[in-house]
Amino acid sequence: MKQSTKYMMSDGLAFSEKRDLKRLQKKSKEGWHLFSFLPMGYNLQKGEPKELQYSVDYRHLQDGEDQEYFELFEMAGWNHVCSEVGIHFFVAPMGTQPIYTDVESQIDKVQRLSKNVYMTAVFFVLMTVVSYFVSELTTGIVSSIFHYILLASEVFTIPCLMMVASLLYRKWVKKS
Repeated sequence: MKQSTKYMMSDGLAFSEKRDLKRLQKKSKEGWHLFSFLPMGYNLQKGEPKELQYSVDYRHLQDGEDQEYFELFEMAGWNHVCSEVGIHFFVAPMGTQPIYTDVESQIDKVQRLSKNVYMTAVFFVLMTVVSYFVSELTTGIVSSIFHYILLASEVFTIPCLMMVASLLYRKWVKKS
C-alpha cells in the first residue's frame, strides 16, 4: 500500500523561509503537495507531479476578513492552500508574479511576523529572569519549583532570541 501523506520538517520560517518554499516547490515536482502547516513542519499529500511555486504571508485576520483577503491573492494568480495562527500559504503555477516584489512590502511582511516573535521572546525572557531570582532568593520546595520553571523557560527563551536575531537580520538585509 502506497503512502498518501507524509511529513516534511521545517527549518523554521523565521530562519529559512526561502529554503522551505524551495523545498516545497521541489516536493511538488515529485508529486508531494502541501495541504497543511504545523509549527514545526508541513503535511504533504501525494498527487500528480506539478511545477508549482509557494509563497507565505503573515497576517492575523479578523472574523469575516479571510474571504476578501484570499480573493485578493487569487486575483493575482495565487491560491490559498492552508493557514495556521496568522501564517498563510499560497500556491501558483511557475512564472506567476511573486506576491512580494518591492522592498517595502517585504519589510512589512517581516515586521508582521516579528511582532508575535518579539512578544513571545519578551515573555520568556521575563519568565527566565523572575524564575532565576525566585529560585535564588527562596529555599526548599519553592526554590526547587522555580528552578525547574527556570530550566523550562530557558528551553524556549534561547530559540525565541535566535528568531528575534534572525528577523532583525532579515529586516536589516532588506533595507540595505
